[in-house]
Amino acid sequence: MKVAIVEDDINMRKSLSLALISEGYEVVEFRHALDALKKLDESIDVIVSDITMPKMDGIEFVKELNGKYDVIMITGNATLNKAIEALRLGVKDFLTKPFEIEELIAAIERKRKVKEKTKGKKAEFKPEFIAVDENTKKILEMAKKVAPTTANVMLLGESGVGKEEFAKFIHKSSGRGEFIAVNMSAIPENLIESELFGYEKGAFTDAVQSKPGLFELAQGGTLFLDEIGEMPYNLQAKLLRVLQEREFYRLGGTKPIKLDVRIISATNQNIDDMIKNNKFREDLYYRLNTIPIKIPPLRERKNDIIPIAENILKKTAAEYNFDNKTLSEEAKKVLLEYEWPGNIRELVNVIERAVILSDTDVIEKKDLILI
Repeated sequence: MKVAIVEDDINMRKSLSLALISEGYEVVEFRHALDALKKLDESIDVIVSDITMPKMDGIEFVKELNGKYDVIMITGNATLNKAIEALRLGVKDFLTKPFEIEELIAAIERKRKVKEKTKGKKAEFKPEFIAVDENTKKILEMAKKVAPTTANVMLLGESGVGKEEFAKFIHKSSGRGEFIAVNMSAIPENLIESELFGYEKGAFTDAVQSKPGLFELAQGGTLFLDEIGEMPYNLQAKLLRVLQEREFYRLGGTKPIKLDVRIISATNQNIDDMIKNNKFREDLYYRLNTIPIKIPPLRERKNDIIPIAENILKKTAAEYNFDNKTLSEEAKKVLLEYEWPGNIRELVNVIERAVILSDTDVIEKKDLILI
């Protein structure tokens, strides 16, 4: 396998490189992420990258890679929050400093084994919305009450708690048309306005034909604005006007389009702090926050953990045409005792990988790889 090491600390980079070469791996080294982005090619099998680096940190680096490469992240205790953000971006393997070279080799070999057993295929499924725990049932009842109304809903909660699946549940219970989801953090700032509101032919240089925006596509249905805290401040005023007037214009357009869209927004940020720091408009917050619903983290809904895990297990086995597998009692105990800083997204990663890597029909404690 060919491994790319992206690490600004020359001593760390060289020691990792020499150790991997001695184990028979082909290695290329990069001083920082920008250097790597210029030179990475199809020959690379896996990237080993630090999270904390100058010029571009590991999170931005993974965003730029856009799922093209398997990544193993090197983290420190101080970067746990960034590790959780990396989970959201699809990174599954983390090494916490200090670590032994054997740990890195084991992570690389896991990547090899996963690729061989899945033939490089990546599952696209998401777990079903499951509510067994009493804490989850309470917010589910609230969702059922608000679903038939047109009230805007804001979903609050940590990264990975399942806000999009919860938004879909509200939508399905509403009887409305299409469900359109957009992640504010995933769209370049200069494209957000045209993506949301669409544009007319000739509105700007590359507008060779008219295009409807997401508001238009969601007419009669629900528009889910995920990571709403990432919306640029200057565009927040325009969104506020749209919600107040219940109409919008395409870029370059002169004809107003009446708005018949139910808005569900979500954030894992502290909006109160953002308002105090002039990063989020208070008036927009109150427009979006008609019905606030806080989704508890997985560690506060323990009774959901095993049912969700078994749902992921079943779907993963079906996705890759594996025999059905079960969790051992010891594995269940580990899952229940773990704090799940990455919430459901982390649980998906852990179970999916355990299903792929385990060589028997029973998933044991040793098959579960946690941060």
